[in-house]
Amino acid sequence: MCPSQNEAIHFPAFDTERLTLRLLSMQDLDFVFQHFSDPNVSEFLMDAPPVASMEEAKGIIRAFEHPEEKNRVRWVLERKEDRQVIGTIGFHNWEKSYFHAEIGYDLSAPCWGQGYMSEALPPVLRFGFEQMQLHRIHGFIYPGNLRSIALMEKFGFTLEGILRDFFYCNGKYYDHALYSLLFSEWQENQ
Repeated sequence: MCPSQNEAIHFPAFDTERLTLRLLSMQDLDFVFQHFSDPNVSEFLMDAPPVASMEEAKGIIRAFEHPEEKNRVRWVLERKEDRQVIGTIGFHNWEKSYFHAEIGYDLSAPCWGQGYMSEALPPVLRFGFEQMQLHRIHGFIYPGNLRSIALMEKFGFTLEGILRDFFYCNGKYYDHALYSLLFSEWQENQ
């Protein structure tokens, strides 16, 4: 029997040991502009060019406002020790009738290699599988993004293949690796 897709979903904040994950909002405008215009952050985001204006930053936030009405949700990662926002994580391209969604995440360069995304990913995966009733979560990773590939593999995602010339950005095509995690696979590791 298929799960009910008519129930309203509440998108809560999450607390981990070092982070609070809360919904992206206009209060994060300066962060979104600076973060997504940073060449280090945008280096492996081949689906869109770096943010070039405050209007573009507002557009990103608007795209994720009111997630209960849309096919996407994004949380910011706020570090508890200093309340600094250091990245984002969430789902987009949520196909409710097919029970799958794409996961995406990004982290400010000074925070790389400190385990923040490994800390943020588990509650988001749990929410996707248990509350959003996803059967499959997948992500597209640029093959040169070795940290992101390692993160996917650490959490049990399987490489399905390389999608050749999948994204087009700034006049160039880019291959992307497709990784996926099924509910049954996630459940085995809980």
